[in-house]
Amino acid sequence: MEFFVENAGIIAALPLWVFLIITLGRNLAVYEDKKYTVWLTCISTFIGFIWSLFILFWTFGATEPFSQNMYWINVGALKLSVGWLIDNLTALMLLVVTSVSLLIQVYSHGYMNKDDGYHRFFAYLNLFNFSMLGLVLSSNLFQTYIFWELVGVSSYLLIGFWFRRPSAAHAATKAFIMNRIGDFGFLIGIIAFFYFSLQWWQNSGEIYLGFTALQPASEYVLSVAGPEIYFLIALAIFFGPIAKSAQFPLHTWLPDAMEGPTPISALIHAATMVAAGVYLIARAYPIFEASPDIMMTIAWVGAITALLTAIIAVTQNDIKKTLAYSTCSQLGYMVMAMGAGAMAAGMFHLTTHAYFKAMLFLCSGAVIHGLSDQQDMRYMGGLRKHMPVVAYTYLIGCLAISGLLLSGFWSKEKIFSGLYDAHHTALLVIALFVALLTAFYMFKSYFLTFEGEYRGHAHPHNSPKVMTIPLIILAVPSAIIGFVPIDKYLGYVSEHHESLLLPLISLLIAAGGVFLAKALYTKSVRPLKLLNMDTYYYWAIDNIFLPITETLAAFDKYVIDGIVNFIGAKKRFESWLLSQLQTGQMQTYLALLFAGLAGLMLVFVLIQWLWM
Repeated sequence: MEFFVENAGIIAALPLWVFLIITLGRNLAVYEDKKYTVWLTCISTFIGFIWSLFILFWTFGATEPFSQNMYWINVGALKLSVGWLIDNLTALMLLVVTSVSLLIQVYSHGYMNKDDGYHRFFAYLNLFNFSMLGLVLSSNLFQTYIFWELVGVSSYLLIGFWFRRPSAAHAATKAFIMNRIGDFGFLIGIIAFFYFSLQWWQNSGEIYLGFTALQPASEYVLSVAGPEIYFLIALAIFFGPIAKSAQFPLHTWLPDAMEGPTPISALIHAATMVAAGVYLIARAYPIFEASPDIMMTIAWVGAITALLTAIIAVTQNDIKKTLAYSTCSQLGYMVMAMGAGAMAAGMFHLTTHAYFKAMLFLCSGAVIHGLSDQQDMRYMGGLRKHMPVVAYTYLIGCLAISGLLLSGFWSKEKIFSGLYDAHHTALLVIALFVALLTAFYMFKSYFLTFEGEYRGHAHPHNSPKVMTIPLIILAVPSAIIGFVPIDKYLGYVSEHHESLLLPLISLLIAAGGVFLAKALYTKSVRPLKLLNMDTYYYWAIDNIFLPITETLAAFDKYVIDGIVNFIGAKKRFESWLLSQLQTGQMQTYLALLFAGLAGLMLVFVLIQWLWM
């Protein structure tokens, strides 16, 4: 077991090697057969999955985390390292990322088989996996930020994979820019935290910014900087997860990311990119836990995101956008739980969500594939007869995410219990209301897509086995993984043991959402479109941001540039005057010399005359 832990970096290195092989594949005969590309990709991820299982087994008997580091920058007092940290949190995330990624890669072979960019697609997939696995294994904040940026770059490539489509190019640019906003805050927070804690790291002998020593370092920064400055530092670090995990107000990039291929939607929205923000909160939890104010801020950001995006999801007719806003809402659940002190409950929901949301997105991809790229649920219906495997696996996903006895019920119940134990009554009420909305819009999507009569024009056809087998496999953990006590594995024990009232309430609320959706959407009733945050963002840009920037641009052009241009013109004029004296003729220079001497003599005579 120790071998796998001591060489855990190979898990991240494997997809990097495959990325390089595919990228250079024109000279290595890889492009001659698509099977080379898909087999290299799947084998590398499968090895990583098996490796992760051995690491998971090792953690059952481990008494303390394993960390292996090497210096990357060692200049004076600055000593920054790279390496890997293995503990329960790392082992869980490695298993989730590799297992979900493997099934998405198998599915992608069927979905992208006829695409001209097949090899490029799998190259990007491997780069993305390398970035995400490197982030999970990182042993310190400095290394985390490097892989954090790599995740952003690779997600930009994947979202904009069909870059010839203006909508895809726009979505990729939007995701990149909005994530840069969060990343800038994250970087400022890391620098500020390092600045205030540098002396502590020097005296402690610990790896700089290492996760294993964050708690005492955070206490030192709090004592040195004071509660107000510490709050700002922690808030700046939290800006990273706000953007990466699509929390309010930087959440609008995630629905637009649906412009990428559906397997990418599953990958980004399930176990990888958006999960990175939640994982960072869990990994840097000692920083946030030291400040009650930042914990409350995190909880309310999650609550607002969960509620707002659940309301928006109710109004959607696009099946992928419904799932996208659902992802934002479920991420809000996780962030809210962590802000309330139930970190392990948030990670528990991240794990269950990874499987059932990946399955839901892949099901939507199978539907879209079978309807010749139709995504509007108003032109679907009755597809259970044509796609039974897709319909039943999608139903399992709807039951799980709605909290109806399958995996999502158990992880949500832990979140509700965490809010109850922390006496966050308002947050608990919001969480229960969001549970009602979740059940409503998810079963709305199910009834509109798979029940009733077919309302479309394309002839529905079933998906190949390479696309349906991953759905069946994902359905298993989507149904039963909630029975695994993941929260206890991560060290969380709820005080809410005996009462069955809260689980019963959550079940009744979810069931109410299902019956409401059935009552409305088996009779073709459509709720009005209530909310679209992009509308408000664009209004603010057009009426506030653009006038300000245009004013500043005019000031810069006519005032700042005018001053600079005036100085330049003045210098050019002076240079022109002096250049008239530089003729290159010796007689001219001698004449000027004698004229100067004559002038000096005249001045001297005048001075003498005035003194006499």
